Amino acid sequence: MKSLPKTFKLNNGLEIPSIGQGSNDIRNDIADVIYNSIKDGVRLFDTAAVYGSEKKLGEGVKKAIDEGIVKRSDLFIVTKIAHTDRENPENALKESLKNLGMDYVDLYLDHWPAFYLIDKDGKKIKNVPLHVIWPKMEALVEKGLTKSIGVSNYNVQSIINLLSFCKIKPVINEVEYHPYLNQKNLKDFCDKEGIKILAYLPFVKGDYIKDVNKEFPEKLKLNLLEESIVKELAKKYNKTVGQIILNWEVDIGIIPIPMTSNPHRMKENIGALDFKMDKEDVEKINGLNKNCRFNLSGFWNVVGDYDVFA
Repeated sequence: MKSLPKTFKLNNGLEIPSIGQGSNDIRNDIADVIYNSIKDGVRLFDTAAVYGSEKKLGEGVKKAIDEGIVKRSDLFIVTKIAHTDRENPENALKESLKNLGMDYVDLYLDHWPAFYLIDKDGKKIKNVPLHVIWPKMEALVEKGLTKSIGVSNYNVQSIINLLSFCKIKPVINEVEYHPYLNQKNLKDFCDKEGIKILAYLPFVKGDYIKDVNKEFPEKLKLNLLEESIVKELAKKYNKTVGQIILNWEVDIGIIPIPMTSNPHRMKENIGALDFKMDKEDVEKINGLNKNCRFNLSGFWNVVGDYDVFA
């Protein structure tokens, strides 16, 4: 049986593992989770300044390196600048590197396309436009503090704006991506521009109830892992439902970074690369799209209550 690629090549020539691990909202000791995940074969780890997980992630990595399980060069580490720190990316990254206990990261992302800073009450306090922050991000590559730079939660228009003046193209756009939010237009555009998509929330959140529309507050109860087609395909390929979802993402060129407090679950997740689904089965999962987004920008107070994805 054919398998899926273990890595993808970025537009700057770097190789990135095709499945990784997120570190936001891990309930167990993050250092232990990361250490055990490395033992089980995970090589891509995602964090961010606002997650509060950088220090523990660094501790887990250091333990694995000290024990000779991996070298730093074997790993691909991603972190992000907080939207409140966009005035000075160099200071922000140096603080992240201090937390991580590292000299460099492999990828540094602009976490949110927040083009002005706001206070806790949602009041606009200072403009930080993209054409100002991006050259500062590019300088971080030139100084060796990060090997590459990218964006997160950017839509097509934001990327078009960036591409109109950047000297270093973003290699990644990290966004919410799963069968319920199959962002075909965004993906097609990123594919055309050579920008890979890193996918958070690949499994969504199990049972999830969300207002479909404020005017019509019917409840939509969704559980991706209980979808009949996903369960049927898991039986057909003798895989878990989680492996089916991850296999779908990698098959269409997406890099999923699921989160789990069970490090050995990551070994199972990596097993999603060991097979390739039939084309018609990939299309069946494509058909689950509902354009339902679960991570809203208002939660992060990026631009107050406004939705950056509108």
